[in-house]
Amino acid sequence: MSGAGRHEKTDHWARIEERGVYAGLRIMLLAYRVLGRRVFSVLLYPVIGYFFIFGTEARRASRTFLSRVYADPRGRTTLGDSPGWRQSFRHFYNFGEAVLDKLAAWAGDISDEDIVYENREIFQALQRAGRGGVLIASHLGNMEVCRAFAQLSMGLKLNVLVHTKHAPNFNRLLRRVSPDSSVSLIQTTDVDPATAMMLYDRVAQGEFVVIVGDRTPVKQSSRISWTSFLNRPAPFPQGPFILAALLECPVQLIFCLKRAGRYHIIFEPFSESIAIPRRKRASALDCWTSRYVARLEHFCVSDPYQWFNFFDFWRTTGTMTPDHQSEPTLEV
Repeated sequence: MSGAGRHEKTDHWARIEERGVYAGLRIMLLAYRVLGRRVFSVLLYPVIGYFFIFGTEARRASRTFLSRVYADPRGRTTLGDSPGWRQSFRHFYNFGEAVLDKLAAWAGDISDEDIVYENREIFQALQRAGRGGVLIASHLGNMEVCRAFAQLSMGLKLNVLVHTKHAPNFNRLLRRVSPDSSVSLIQTTDVDPATAMMLYDRVAQGEFVVIVGDRTPVKQSSRISWTSFLNRPAPFPQGPFILAALLECPVQLIFCLKRAGRYHIIFEPFSESIAIPRRKRASALDCWTSRYVARLEHFCVSDPYQWFNFFDFWRTTGTMTPDHQSEPTLEV
């Protein structure tokens, strides 16, 4: 959960997450199965305490985010008190709880009774019509629960686009703990024509593509929109909307938030299709991105402790600025 190093030019989120992730999750999954959730929950305190004490940049990122939520009248109602170390520790601990939920999902310990669906009918309408689509998600809440959701929805197949090099290893881990898993993780640094055609065919067969909309491309790219997020400009990727336009399919937003011990999977209609006119390409992409960010912000102020981007999200210390330019590529 460490963020950008103070003396580094830019420590991109992808490099942060590559450090020992796969091996660590295998160990945690084994411990979860041997010890059970209750014991594991108790062990979380010293582990999270360690990260909280020594994760200076992550702690700073947490305080920055919570402070910006608190500056919003809606967020002030949610948080109650001005963010301090207690609120930040709670933020960290919720991250640990989310890891447990991730393990529970992978181990098959989440049932239909644990899930509350909101606006499920708009998703079921696509299923009944035999149509696939794009689901734009985020790192707010716990999208791993969608693995359980995919299995509980008969015949549903999810293709989750991830930026990590460990995607093949994660797929093997998923198959080991759940051989009938209907989730496929697809590693993508950028979407080349072959990948786009493969995804197009899968959507045509009624499958769904899941992509997060709150992480900038792994490679430096001009395919970002600087959009107001909690009253400060922040970089958001244009890739999800470019991909959705290429796939020529319906687009919905999906959030999974844990409330009162249950997982709320929330569907929101976004667009029947995304059009990006050639002459107004930049403004169209900025518009689509802004619509997504507005909904992300809405849930961030209602459930701030479930925001799991522990890095300098607004790029206040890095080199990426609204004036950043590079050769355009299609990255998601």
